[in-house]
Amino acid sequence: MIFIVIIIGFFVSQKKEKNMKKLVLIGSGMSAMKVVDEVLKIDPDMYQITIIGEEKTLPYNRIMLSPVLAGEKTFTDIQTHDEAYFAEHNIIFKSGCKVTTVNRKTKTVSVAKINKDQSETLDYDRLVLCTGSTPFILPLPGKDLEGVVSFRDMVDVNYMKSKAGTGKKAAVIGTGLLGLEAANGLNELGFEVTVIGNMASIMNMQLDATSGGLLQKVLEQKNIAFKLNAMTAKIKGSDKVEALEFDDGSTMAVDMVVMSVGIVPNDTLAQQIGLHTDRGIIVNDTMMTSDPAIYSVGECIKHRGTTYGLVAPLFEQARVCAEQVCEVSHHMYTGSDISAKLKVSGVDVFSAGEFDNSEDEVMCSKDHALNTRKRLSIRNNKLVGAVLFGDSTDGLFYFDLIKKQTDITDIRKTLLFGDIGIDAASAGSVGVEKMADDEQVCGCMGVTKGDIVNAVGGGCDTFEALQAETGCATGCGGCGSVAKQIFSFVSGAELVTKETLCDCTSHSTQEVREYIRALESVKTIDEVRKGLDFTSSCEVCGPAINYYLSSGFNEAYVHNDKERPHNEMMHANKQRDGTYSIVPQMQGGLTTPAELKALAEIAVKYEVPTVKVTGGQRIDLLGIPKENLNPMWEEIAAAGMESGYAYGKATRTCKSCVGTDHCMMGTQDSMGLSVLMEDAVWSHFMPHKFKMGVSGCPRNCAEATIKDFGVICTEKGYEIHVAGACGIRTKACLKDRFFETEAEVVEYLKAFVQLYRVEANYLERVMHFEERVGLDYIQSQLDTPKKIKHWADKLPKTIKNPWMTTNHRKIA
Repeated sequence: MIFIVIIIGFFVSQKKEKNMKKLVLIGSGMSAMKVVDEVLKIDPDMYQITIIGEEKTLPYNRIMLSPVLAGEKTFTDIQTHDEAYFAEHNIIFKSGCKVTTVNRKTKTVSVAKINKDQSETLDYDRLVLCTGSTPFILPLPGKDLEGVVSFRDMVDVNYMKSKAGTGKKAAVIGTGLLGLEAANGLNELGFEVTVIGNMASIMNMQLDATSGGLLQKVLEQKNIAFKLNAMTAKIKGSDKVEALEFDDGSTMAVDMVVMSVGIVPNDTLAQQIGLHTDRGIIVNDTMMTSDPAIYSVGECIKHRGTTYGLVAPLFEQARVCAEQVCEVSHHMYTGSDISAKLKVSGVDVFSAGEFDNSEDEVMCSKDHALNTRKRLSIRNNKLVGAVLFGDSTDGLFYFDLIKKQTDITDIRKTLLFGDIGIDAASAGSVGVEKMADDEQVCGCMGVTKGDIVNAVGGGCDTFEALQAETGCATGCGGCGSVAKQIFSFVSGAELVTKETLCDCTSHSTQEVREYIRALESVKTIDEVRKGLDFTSSCEVCGPAINYYLSSGFNEAYVHNDKERPHNEMMHANKQRDGTYSIVPQMQGGLTTPAELKALAEIAVKYEVPTVKVTGGQRIDLLGIPKENLNPMWEEIAAAGMESGYAYGKATRTCKSCVGTDHCMMGTQDSMGLSVLMEDAVWSHFMPHKFKMGVSGCPRNCAEATIKDFGVICTEKGYEIHVAGACGIRTKACLKDRFFETEAEVVEYLKAFVQLYRVEANYLERVMHFEERVGLDYIQSQLDTPKKIKHWADKLPKTIKNPWMTTNHRKIA
C-alpha cells in the first residue's frame, strides 16, 4: 500500500509557521483542490494546509476517467496536482487516510491510515468538508457478488480493466452520462456491452427523447447494445456475476455489471459530528455549515435545497469558500444556473433549462446529412429550454437568453439560426465580448472566461499555452470553439486555425499520416492518439487512423474492428428498420445457375423479404435480422460466393457490358477484363468506396465514364478514364491515357489504386482527390512503366473474405 505524505516545510521559518493558521480539508477531490488553489491565490501565507484523502493516489480529474478506461489516457494524464505542487506550497497531503471523528470543541481531527493500525490527531482553525458523494447501488439480490462495480474512481477503472477480455459481456445499468461513458470505455476494452435503462430513452435528464434516440443510434453504430424500458430484478450467480434477471422473467448472461444510476451525498461524517444534514450537508450562502468553523463544498452539500453534480457549480462554491476562510469575502453563493455542454462518445451535446413541459411551444430543426438537431422550448415568448445535438456552437447564446429571460419577439424568425446574422444590440446576443467573467467555458476543468482572460494577461500568447495553463479544451474538447474565440478577442491576435483531423486533436490529417509513416513502431490506434496527445476519441478519428495505419503498414497492421464504421463491423448494410442487407460478389456482373439457385434457396430458408438486382449488377438480399447474418454468411460462403463489400470503404463493383462475347458492337472482351480488374483490387481497403466500369465500345453501355476508374474499349485497345462520379454530384471522368493490352490496364489499375490509397485522405472519393492534387500530379506519378510497376508492386491484399472467417462472430 502506498501512503503518500508530503511535508515540505524545512525552509519555512518556525516563527512563520507558528503564526500561520491551520486549514484542514477532508477530501482530495476536484472541489477540495479548487478550494486550496483559491486560498493560495488570495493569501498563500495565511494557512498551513493539510489535505486528507481516502484514495491512495494524487488528486485527479474524475471527469476524465472514461478516457483512462478506454485506454486513451493514462492516470498521469489526468492528475491535477503533483508532488511538486505540494512541496512548493508547503502543503501536507495525506492519502490513504480516513477521518474517524472530529472534535468540534477542541477543533481536532482524528485520522487513521486505512488498513494500518496507525492514527494521529490534527488541529484546525478552519475545517472544510469535501467528502463528495457515493455511487447509489440498487438494492438488488446479488448486488454484493464479485463483478458488480460502480464507475466512480480509479479503483473502479483498474478493476474493469483487469477483467477485460475477448468475448466477455458487460451490462451497464443506467443511461445517464456516466453510464454511457462507462459503456464506451468497456466497449473499447473489448467487452460486449449492453446498456440497461428503465426509461424509453437515454440521458433523459439532459436530452429529449428524439435527441436521445439520435445519440443511441451513434452508440449502436459502435456496437453498444441497449435494453430500455427494462427493470432489473436480480443479479444472479454463485460467487460471481453470471446473469441478470428482469422483472418480466427474461435473463441476460453477463460477466460484469456496472451500476451507474446516480449518486448520494456523502454526509456520514457530518452526521456523526452533529452538523445539520438533510440528504446532504446543509450550508448557507457562505458555504458555512451549522458550525462557524466548518465549511463544506461539492457533491456532499445541500444548498437552498439543491445538490449539484457538475464541475462549474462546485468550483463557484470553492471560490466563495476560499474567500470566507481567508476572511476577504467578496461574493455569496446563491445557486447556479445549470447548462450541460458535453461531448458524449465524440458527439457534441448541449442542454439547458426545461424541455419536457408538453404545454411549451417547441421549435425544431434537423440536418440529416450532418446529423445535427436543435430543439427550443418557448413559454410566454421567452426561451425556457434548449437541446442541441451534434453541434453545440450556439449553446451559450441560448443559455444567455434562458438566464436573462429575454423576450424573443424580435428574433423569433431567426432564433433557430443562433446569433448568426442577429444584431447583438437588439438580440441580447452573447458574443464572447459580452460574456461575464464568471461564466463557465470549460465544464471538464471548471474554467471560466475570467480564467482565460487572466491567463492571456499573464503571458499565454498561444492557444496551446492557454491550454497548458488552464486546462481549458483539454478534456472532452467540446468547449474548444468558444475558448478560441475568447483567446482571440482578449489577445487581439487573429487566431490561426487549421483544418484538423477532428475535434479530438490539434493536428491536421496530413500531420497524423506523417506521424504514422515516420514511426514504424506505431501500429495501434491508441499509440497514435497517445503519441499525438489526442484529448478524446470519436467516430471521425477512429476509422481514419484505422485506415491510415492499414495503408501505411499493410499486412503488418490488424484492423481494429471497434474503430470501424458500423456497417463494416457488421459486414452488412444496416437499413432504416434495423435489419440488414448483404450483397455477394458477382465479378463483372457474372453469375451461374448454381449460384442463383443457392441464393434462392437461402432466401427462401431465411424468409428474406426483398431480393433486388442492384445498379452494380449484383443481387441484394434485404430485410435480414441481425441474428440471421452469421448462418446466412456461412451458407453463402459454402456455395462458393464471397462478400461484395457493398458496405465498406473498398472496391464495390466493376460494371460491364457483354462485349465481344455477345454484342455485335463489341470491340474487346469487356466481361473478361472486368473480372480481371475486380479480382486485382477487390481485397483492399480504400479511403472511400471505389467503383469501376468497362464498356466494350464507345457506346458506353456500362457507363464507364462516370466511375472512379473506367475503361472504354476500342478496336486498337483501351482508353482509361478516371475521377468520375454519379451520386449527389455527377461528374464525367477525365481521359487519362491509352493502353494496348489487358495486362497493361490491370497493372495500371493496381498502381492507380495504390497511389489513391496512400495519398488520398480518408473519406475522399477519387473525384475529390483528383480535384485536390490535379490530374497532372497523378499522371506524373504514373508516367513511366517503372513508376507504374513501383506503385503496383506495393499493393498487397489487405482484407480477406469476412464470410470465410469467424471474426464477424464477435462483432455481430
